[in-house]
Amino acid sequence: MHNKQRIFITQVDDVARVINEKANLLYRQLLALDVSDTDIDEFGKYYFNQHHAGKRLMFSIESSADIIYQSVKLTDKKINENTFIDYGAGLGTLFLLAGMVGFKQVYFNDYFPQWAGYAEIICKKLNIKIDGFISGDIDAVIDYGKANKVFYDIVASRNVVEHIYNLRSFYQKLYNSGLTKICYATTTANYHNLAMRYKHYFYHARVEKTLYKIQRTEMINKVRPNISALDLNTLVALTRGRAFEDFTKAIDLYFEKKSIPVVEFLGTNTCDSKTGVWAENLISKEAYFDIITKPGFSVTYTAGFWDTHYKYTIVNFVTKLLNRVIKVTGSKGFWFSPFVNVVAIKK
Repeated sequence: MHNKQRIFITQVDDVARVINEKANLLYRQLLALDVSDTDIDEFGKYYFNQHHAGKRLMFSIESSADIIYQSVKLTDKKINENTFIDYGAGLGTLFLLAGMVGFKQVYFNDYFPQWAGYAEIICKKLNIKIDGFISGDIDAVIDYGKANKVFYDIVASRNVVEHIYNLRSFYQKLYNSGLTKICYATTTANYHNLAMRYKHYFYHARVEKTLYKIQRTEMINKVRPNISALDLNTLVALTRGRAFEDFTKAIDLYFEKKSIPVVEFLGTNTCDSKTGVWAENLISKEAYFDIITKPGFSVTYTAGFWDTHYKYTIVNFVTKLLNRVIKVTGSKGFWFSPFVNVVAIKK
């Protein structure tokens, strides 16, 4: 059954045919892969098994195939003439598939070093060649590129752009670096689909209450051990969505009785105040256009597609119907899609 040739991407040309062939191979390899005897720690093994041995593997590879195909076509070059980096890769399938389809070079990136370690072990098990494993944020990626004379034709990410702490800074730095032509990002934080918007509202409320509000309370108490309950509660609210020096600066400005700059696009957003990660930007098409065009990129904002590989036939019937609605509505399809493609292009 697993040897059946599946359609991960419509094979409209040679590029798509190569990607689909390698997507099928990756699918079979991941279904058979056992990481129990590797040096990956228990958390890494749990995460890998939940995501790669789980029920969404088909959709994950399908999404990765689409990102690779669409981004390659935008470069107007052959696959083997492009260098590709999966930004904020985690243990997704994007960097794995990219490593199989024949790019000139492929790079892995994640904010946390342990993820690069996990990824390297998995790549060795699958005999997938990755040219470099880069830990850190966009500064680390740019520094690596400059130090190693690497031009990233394609900077791609799946469900990462919504987690970037300062999107304006990210795109400005990427543009100024001169190290890329295409930044292809997909995100399920689709503001225009009401169902996805409210899903994120509830998610933000939950993680804020159970995690980040508690974190900020503890951090403020350490910085100001004798703070009053009133000031503490006020500052916990004022520091939501802030990290690094933005967090400590807000505290200082509060006690200096000075104006505290607002957090742009805050909405229901929250984040880890120590690292800035897992910010969950839920912003509109217009906001993305403003952020991305200011540095000099051009931008497109298009609809993604629904997973049609669920266990229940009725669910797949509905998602296939929604995919037809997305196709029919064309440029407005993002009102009905579960995710959107946000693509920055340097002319």
